[in-house]
Amino acid sequence: MDESTKPEHDAHTERHDDEQARKRPRYAAPFVPTNAQLRERTTILLPGMNVYLRLPSGMMKLVTLEKGSTISIGKFGSFEADHIIGKPFGPTYEIKPDGSLDIMHQAVAEALVESEATNENIFDDGESQSLTYEDIKALKEAGATGREIIQKQLEGNKSYEMRTVYSQTKIMKRKESKHLKYFTPLTPDMFHVALYNFDRNPDKIRNMRADSLAQCLSFSHVQPGGKYLVIDGIGGLLVGAVLERLGGFGSVHLIHDSDSPPALELMPQYNLMPFQTHNVLKTLHWAATEKRWTLPSHMSEELSRVYTSDRERNRARKKRANIEDFIATRQQFFEGEFDAVIIACPYEPYSIIHRLTPYLAGSANVVVHSPHLQPLVEAQARLRASHSFINVSVTEPWLRRYQVLPARTHPDMSTSASGGYILHAIRILDDVESDSTSANGPIL
Repeated sequence: MDESTKPEHDAHTERHDDEQARKRPRYAAPFVPTNAQLRERTTILLPGMNVYLRLPSGMMKLVTLEKGSTISIGKFGSFEADHIIGKPFGPTYEIKPDGSLDIMHQAVAEALVESEATNENIFDDGESQSLTYEDIKALKEAGATGREIIQKQLEGNKSYEMRTVYSQTKIMKRKESKHLKYFTPLTPDMFHVALYNFDRNPDKIRNMRADSLAQCLSFSHVQPGGKYLVIDGIGGLLVGAVLERLGGFGSVHLIHDSDSPPALELMPQYNLMPFQTHNVLKTLHWAATEKRWTLPSHMSEELSRVYTSDRERNRARKKRANIEDFIATRQQFFEGEFDAVIIACPYEPYSIIHRLTPYLAGSANVVVHSPHLQPLVEAQARLRASHSFINVSVTEPWLRRYQVLPARTHPDMSTSASGGYILHAIRILDDVESDSTSANGPIL
């Protein structure tokens, strides 16, 4: 049809369509982070970050980097946060007497040469060191650096030259950790978050050691784009690790037992970017997972209320948006087809698994971590008796650190007793369940 044969009302129709298009909500294209954006939080120290500092004693300290603030690390000194903001993670920074920072170059380990020296005639009677506490204190007051104090101590040690090279190295490291002022900023990744909280208070995170957390993610096959149910009773340590691995792609439904969203006080330690949590993390309380549950009266009234003024509508917009998001989250839960359910909470595990099984997809993983073996053994027996699960197993994670040095590689003499236990099973569907799953529509 050419221009001369178009109906006269087409111009009006086009204007009307344009007007309707302007009224329709515009949805932004999904944000796709680059590799640089994904790595930013673990490569460069940024203002406002929660950062772990490894101290000379080997302990870790959690600090928050704020512009213009002073970071104190106790007896090891203090420094201005501005001196470290913008610098990379990983290198060891030495605190100079004037408060500035300098990268501390670690000496490259050289092959130790065997000598005829022996420690058998050395006795730790406290008489070998001629430098007293008062002498060391006087050196510090005189402005001597840590390296100068260490050199004075070694010169005043009568038995130092008699020791083997291995023993001398141990003494040197012990003196450096006592007198030198340095720290190493550690990346806020899953390993260091779990390590810090396990060393600080293992009971709070139910003995979820770093290797235990890694095995939970591995058993769950957590990967970008997946849908996961998470029951986190350890302050956000588990859900934060899942979100970190998703990288902003996929969805996590966190089911909790409170009317308001849980605090998740440990999750800020991951320093997750907004795109890693926005529209990815969704919360739902247990009551709303029941099909017979209905919206509270105040929510229903808010959705049906008619506002007469623009001011009232603007004030109610955020409240209505939260209610609509909650309804959408519940709808997505009932649609099911979740790839895994990961549980770390004090509740009896089988009741949770039984409650959530209908919403798991075929071949979905079920993973439960517990500091105690007995609850998992009981759940294992009941899952093995069910036709809906296969490959049901209970394992105990084991982790031991090794010192790796030339001619001195050996396991550490002390380690944690237990990192808890992990129950793993795979959900399977029979023919009837497969047919019903494909036929069922959304449930409100």
